Parts: sequence; C-alpha cells; structure tokens
Amino acid sequence: MIRLTTTQRQTQIIETSLEIIKQGGIQKLTVKEIATRIGISEQAIYRHFTSKLEILTSIIRYFNTNLKNHLDPNFFKGSATDKITALTDAHLDYLQTHPAVAAVIFSEEIFQNESSLAQAVKNALQERLNTMALLIREGQESGEFKNDFAADELAYLFLGGLRLTVVHWRLSGFAFNVKEKGKEHVANLISLLQNYGDLTQNP
Repeated sequence: MIRLTTTQRQTQIIETSLEIIKQGGIQKLTVKEIATRIGISEQAIYRHFTSKLEILTSIIRYFNTNLKNHLDPNFFKGSATDKITALTDAHLDYLQTHPAVAAVIFSEEIFQNESSLAQAVKNALQERLNTMALLIREGQESGEFKNDFAADELAYLFLGGLRLTVVHWRLSGFAFNVKEKGKEHVANLISLLQNYGDLTQNP
C-alpha cells in the first residue's frame, strides 16, 4: 500500500467527506463512516482532524482554495463586466461539479451552535462581497456601470441572488443546471447596472 503524505491524507479525508455529504447529507457524515470508506481506523482520522467540526471547517477552506485555483486567468484582464462574469462563472462551475460543497456552505442549521464554523463561512462570504464591490466600483469609475447605487449594496444583490439560486438548486435535489441559472441572474444585473438611467427615463 502506498503511504500517503499528510496533505494527501487530509485531502482524501475531505473528499471522502464530501462524497458522503453528497449521498446522504451532513447528518450521515461521521468519523466512523469516513474511516470505513477510506479503509483506515478512526484513530488515523483523528491524527489529522480532532473532530467532525474541524473536518467541516477544512471543507470550507478547501472550497476557498480550489475556487481560487479554478478561476479563469481572464479574470485579471478586461472590463469590470468581464471580471464579474469570470468570477461568478468560476464559482458556479465549481459548485455545479461539487454539489456537496453547497450542502456545507449553505446549510445554516449546522452553523447555529458552531461559532468557529460560522466564522469560517462569514470570512469567505465577506471576501467575496469585498471582491464583488471592488469590481462594481471599478465599473462605475470607468463609466461602464451607472453609479446610482453604492457598490457595496449592489454586491449584496449579486451574491444574494446567487445564494438563493444555489439554495433552490440544493433543495430541488440538484435538478437543474445551477451554472446556467446563475449566469442568467448575473447577466440581468449587469444589464441593469449598464442601463439603469435609460430604463428609468424610458418606462
């Protein structure tokens, strides 16, 4: 048997946890089940993670790292519209191919009594809000977007709508293409930012 490095074993535990969540939900995730699926002892799991909570927190960090790696290099080029589209496409594409991540990121019930887990999600959300607001502000300053509303508030509209789309997707049993639905939402908001003044003057 090939001996895995610490990083490889931790990644294996996280990916196995995601598979369990995908198949049976977070309630099915136990250290015993993870160990059984991998074929190692529970003690071996505890050498890498002290608890199920730490595994869930690591899943959030794993998601953040992989999302950044998944980001199209074109995100750093072009107009504000191009950058917003690249950013949201990467986010949606990753969730479409890793639906179990959505079950962790958007399961509010697991955060109610777990402050460290809630803080990890809050930090990830704030980072995305800051990035989105920065891109919207960039578009407003260049004249690409109308500046009738504050960029920070508009960032909530973008990410709030995407969040509702993902939650709907999860509750439907992943019955539709979340990337296509999310792209439609983003395109509509971008169009609104570009044409808001014209729309209000020509009802």
